[in-house]
Amino acid sequence: MSGDFQQRLKVEFLREELSIPGMPEVALRIVRRLADLSATGPEVARLAATDPTLAGLLLRTANSVDYNPSVDPTADLAVAVRRLGFDTVRRLSLVYALHEVREAPRYQAVHGRMTALWQRSVGLAAIARAMATQFAGVPRERANTAGLLHTVGHIWVTAKAATMPAVLQDPMRFEILLNEWRVPATRRLLQGWGLDPEFIDAVCDHESVEQRGAEGSPLMDLLFVCQLLNAFKDSPVELTRRLTASSSAARLGMRGRERDIVFLRSADEVRAVREALCD
Repeated sequence: MSGDFQQRLKVEFLREELSIPGMPEVALRIVRRLADLSATGPEVARLAATDPTLAGLLLRTANSVDYNPSVDPTADLAVAVRRLGFDTVRRLSLVYALHEVREAPRYQAVHGRMTALWQRSVGLAAIARAMATQFAGVPRERANTAGLLHTVGHIWVTAKAATMPAVLQDPMRFEILLNEWRVPATRRLLQGWGLDPEFIDAVCDHESVEQRGAEGSPLMDLLFVCQLLNAFKDSPVELTRRLTASSSAARLGMRGRERDIVFLRSADEVRAVREALCD
């Protein structure tokens, strides 16, 4: 059975455009359009208006205290897009798209796994945003989006498993296949969405940045440290040991004391995302 699943992954991967069925097309159209420097706010607003749920998410966020401290609410999507800025609109479109995949009926057989991946994505994205706020070098929205998208390869493989649920009966074999395909799938998906090469390299290669012995980009270093914070948040002694030994943490200038601030800010960020999505 795992051999059949492996073959299906190969066939799907060789298609001209990789996709995750169930992702709202309008969200991906916005992401692709924003990759073009000629994109305009009114144009993006018109695209968002074709999906009431996405439009509502953008309006709720634009009217939140973070983006509207004057407490002057708007129901105009063009105004909302202008308040948020393109980077935030891109991130929110992707947040919405991944949330819809999690809830898609076609993935009922893997709903638990999809939910876990969603929680991991949102959690790491929140840590990345908090890290970027604490340390100079990476814009917050870029860090947040990178954290959000680090699991898209996992999601692609898991989505394919929903069509052959028997493969999940051998969890160890499935994990092997997942680890084999997740990074190539992530790279293909992000390339198809028009994201820039440096961003894609950081998302795809950050896990091995210290193993290679090469200096990574600031975003790559930040994502590596975010993974440590997320993996060992309940083991402070081990987390301290790993941060102390990490060259990525050293390049960021992280001394360890900042982690409590990062955890507090990231918890607030997760709550804000769930509230915006009415999740």
